[in-house]
Amino acid sequence: MESTSKPIVTLLTDFGHQDPYVGIMKGVILGICPQACIVDLTHEVFPYQIAQAAFLLEQSWRHFPQGTIHVVVVDPGVGTARRPILVEAEGHYFIGPDNGVFSRLAPTAVREIAVTSQPASNTFHGRDIFAPAAARLANGTAPTCLGRPIGNTTRLDFNEASVFHIDHFGNVITSLRAADFQGALKVNDAIIQRRATTYADAPLGELFLIEGSSGYLEIALNQGSAAQRLGIGIGASVEAQHVLPLP
Repeated sequence: MESTSKPIVTLLTDFGHQDPYVGIMKGVILGICPQACIVDLTHEVFPYQIAQAAFLLEQSWRHFPQGTIHVVVVDPGVGTARRPILVEAEGHYFIGPDNGVFSRLAPTAVREIAVTSQPASNTFHGRDIFAPAAARLANGTAPTCLGRPIGNTTRLDFNEASVFHIDHFGNVITSLRAADFQGALKVNDAIIQRRATTYADAPLGELFLIEGSSGYLEIALNQGSAAQRLGIGIGASVEAQHVLPLP
């Protein structure tokens, strides 16, 4: 990896902040690489939602300099035969489970991380595998020393239209690219057809569609929570509808 005076390590998990898990991972990283700059992307991924984590990673990693190490721990299969992997893509490094969380990357190299902590816990690979690997990489260890190269990795199927993410404001971010979508969305019994270019363009209290900063189609409610109004959560299906233009 490129040599920098202050290597950057980002963390993205579904751990929340109630428990000490995130702090423990940071302690492991700093114990091996004291000069590391650790950035929290988010620890509020909805538990076990791999597709949401893949989306949030996609939206985040490009805003960091090359050589950044991104650790993603959304891992419902922790302790099973699923592999811990190191992915290289566009000058960045990604560490986490081989469960589809890196589906939205275009890897140039993938390695199965060799487990150096013996015995590794069956319930906390973030502490025992992923954090140490990230810290070693940040310390200047070559990727080739972290594990053997492997071929195909687990990829998620994003063909079905669904809810990728719900942000703090209750905006419902779908898996549909806004530039490619025309028509309306049906969610439960509601059909949302109106389009807006800013959140303030739509009348208060009305659901509408908007292209968000991610480039994906969002369902929003001016100064309200679209998710709460619709009664939906992450992973819910949405249905494309072809309707006549609004008058």
